[in-house]
Amino acid sequence: ITFATPSMLTQGFHLETDPRFAFARVKGDICLVQLHPIQSETSRESLGIIVFRHEFVSIFRYSHDLRVSPEDIRVLELLDEDRIRYEEDNGTVFLAKDLMAQLR
Repeated sequence: ITFATPSMLTQGFHLETDPRFAFARVKGDICLVQLHPIQSETSRESLGIIVFRHEFVSIFRYSHDLRVSPEDIRVLELLDEDRIRYEEDNGTVFLAKDLMAQLR
């Protein structure tokens, strides 16, 4: 995984333990993704992520699971968990409106 800025690496983000939402460039497309913890040495060769499609203003819905090599994903911005509501049972992610405004 490459990060857009080195400072993201120092914010206490540990993919080994913390699933996190992020905006990322995946194989050339910018997506909302959920990054999952790395489970073993073999999974370092490919990462499991969940991709969400933009539905309306600040609402995203589950699209698909994807396995990518670390070279195919670039994290643009890790999202603050306090500004996200994830309804896992129906696959819906709500982002705080000010977060969406910041991204424009």
